[in-house]
Amino acid sequence: MKVEWWFIFSIISLVLWGISGFFMKVATFKLDPKIAFIYQSLGVVIIALIVFFTTLSIFKNSFESDLRIFTIYSLLAGLTGGLGTFFLLKAYEKGNLATVTILTALYPVISVLLGILILKEKLTLYQIIAIFLSLIAIVLFSIP
Repeated sequence: MKVEWWFIFSIISLVLWGISGFFMKVATFKLDPKIAFIYQSLGVVIIALIVFFTTLSIFKNSFESDLRIFTIYSLLAGLTGGLGTFFLLKAYEKGNLATVTILTALYPVISVLLGILILKEKLTLYQIIAIFLSLIAIVLFSIP
C-alpha cells in the first residue's frame, strides 16, 4: 500500500499542532497571553525566514500580475491565523486544555463550509456525518 505525501504531511501537521497547543497552554500558566502570543509569533517568523531563504528564487514569481491576488490571500490567511492564535491563547488562559483544544480544533468545519459556499465544493455523506459527530463531540466535551 502506497502512502500519499499529503497524508504524511497531514499527520506531521497534526502532531506539531497538538504539541504546539500543549506548549501554548503551559505558557499561559505564567505569561500574559499577549506576551505568549508575541513569543509564539517569533517562532513562526523564524520558520518563515527559513522557508523564505530556502525558496528565494521562486519567491519573486509571487509578485507576477496573475499571482498577486493569491499573494493577498496568503497574507489574509496569515492575518486571520495570527488573530486566531491570539484568541486561542486567551482561551487557554481562561479555559481547560481539553475543552479549548477540542473546540478550536473544529476550525476545519468553517473552512469546509466556506469551500462549499464559495468554491462550490461537494461533501460526501460520510463527510457530513463526520462533521455532525464532531459537533456532538464538542457538546460532550463541554459538559463538566
